[in-house]
Amino acid sequence: MLPNNSMKYLSESKFNFKGKTVLLRIDTDVDLKDENGRLVVDEDYRLKAALPAIHFLQEKGTKKIIMIGHMGRPAGKVMSDLSLSPVVDWFSDNLSTACQLVNIERAKKEKSGIFLLENIRFHPEEEENDPDFSKKLAGLGNVYINEAFGVSHRSHASIVGITKFLPSFLGLRFEGEVKALSVLLKKAARPLVFVLGGSKRGKLDHVHFLSSWADKLLIGGMLPVRISQEKIKTDPEKVVIGSLNKQGKDLDQKTIANFKVILASAATIVWAGPMGVYEEEENRKGTEEIARAISETVSFKVAGGGDTHRVLSWFSLWDSFDFVSTGGGAMLQFLQSKSLAGMVRAK
Repeated sequence: MLPNNSMKYLSESKFNFKGKTVLLRIDTDVDLKDENGRLVVDEDYRLKAALPAIHFLQEKGTKKIIMIGHMGRPAGKVMSDLSLSPVVDWFSDNLSTACQLVNIERAKKEKSGIFLLENIRFHPEEEENDPDFSKKLAGLGNVYINEAFGVSHRSHASIVGITKFLPSFLGLRFEGEVKALSVLLKKAARPLVFVLGGSKRGKLDHVHFLSSWADKLLIGGMLPVRISQEKIKTDPEKVVIGSLNKQGKDLDQKTIANFKVILASAATIVWAGPMGVYEEEENRKGTEEIARAISETVSFKVAGGGDTHRVLSWFSLWDSFDFVSTGGGAMLQFLQSKSLAGMVRAK
């Protein structure tokens, strides 16, 4: 159930897409890897999430699909290692037609086909939600669809500003995210254990909500350090803050054991973020053991976030989870607010 001021879902739209140009905001912030001196997509969960909407639009007879996406945080500067060229290659391999990487000027000139704009964050106006830039983007098409749930907690031009100038809808995957997380909020079996990790400071803004919603909140990653530094008060009855190893980069063994005991009794588990600097093999133990412990429970299991996706891939745990959100911060924000900036049409 969407709030009254939210955009409509694509599945419910009566818009005539035949012969139209569609602007499709997707989440292209994926991991890359070097393959014989060439960057290619490594973890593709977020890209696969966009395929149903693309197929839907093709079936509706659209003339041109212009996808909009970003990668990393280039801060408004062109950075070759954050080009979306590998993403275009992935779509060309996974669609029935070739996808081309274009700039805004070329996107406007092309008559038909499937295109991806180069990293939208190469433009400083994107994160500034600049109205003139939003209008310029809107001028590329006839209708806008937001399929980028994972970045829709950001008030950026391609997420929020553009909706002021075009008929706008929420995508098929976006709808699935909202419905799955809404059910989780309303009907989760208890006890519910939330596992919060990673390093981003913004996650701490959700600690109060999570500790009130969940029966237990387990905190790992670099967040225990941040909580200590900022002297954030938590409820010791509900919040278990992990202790780190001597290097300060992973959970210590006592915390891992304690977390496992709590997880074993959970009816619902929600997991967002690794338990340490898992990219380093010597600091991967906490993340791997907790991930496997969660996967082995009989609870209803939900996960979300880019780092979490990578961990699921590394340890082949995708099939152990009942739902995996494309968003990390967006999932947390939606659970707390029941809405996101990108769900509301700009006034």
